[in-house]
Amino acid sequence: MPVPVKKTETANQRVLLRDVVEEQLRTAIMDGTLEPGETLHDKELQDWLGVSRTPIRDALNELARAGLVEMEPNRYTRVATPRQEEALEAMQTLGVLLGGVVRLAVPRLDKKARIKAVEDLRRVQNDLETGKLMHARDTILKMWERLSQNTGNSLLQSVYQDAMAGLFFKVPPEFFVELFDQEEIRREMGRLADAIEANDAIASELATEALYQLPSGARSAA
Repeated sequence: MPVPVKKTETANQRVLLRDVVEEQLRTAIMDGTLEPGETLHDKELQDWLGVSRTPIRDALNELARAGLVEMEPNRYTRVATPRQEEALEAMQTLGVLLGGVVRLAVPRLDKKARIKAVEDLRRVQNDLETGKLMHARDTILKMWERLSQNTGNSLLQSVYQDAMAGLFFKVPPEFFVELFDQEEIRREMGRLADAIEANDAIASELATEALYQLPSGARSAA
């Protein structure tokens, strides 16, 4: 039989380093430090992050799979550019994914987690009304991250981790404001906050689907 390869401490550190680099690059793309269309040069990234080329290439491959980076062998590696025609599809995909997250998570939330989710949603409502779109996005992303960890479903959590940043990236603030009814968005966010506060998983799911532009029964009745 083949001799098993012992996992060394160095190998474990390399995996961890790749994950750290991936998170740093993802954050830089999401907050605009690395702009859409910007070419990503290995040497510049090595100097910036202080790591070797291998974890950087591994991280870029993962980010390309998530839709945050575009790669063409021997031609370019660059930050992806959101396209307006994909924004609605991205929103609706978020509706499908996050509707499942909230349906499973709401019944499992303790009092503290429930209050925090409601507070975050109220804060996002206010931020949207006052034009603080990036702050609103950061808050809602952190809220969904916490809810995903409360689903009790490891497969759904894995899908969430793989897809979430890429889907939100496809709906930058300028598309969000131009393409979607802001009053409706704030109204559905309020309905979601009310449903979570009431520990109503089904109402939370319907509000989430309407919030993210799915043609749900909740929207038709509104």
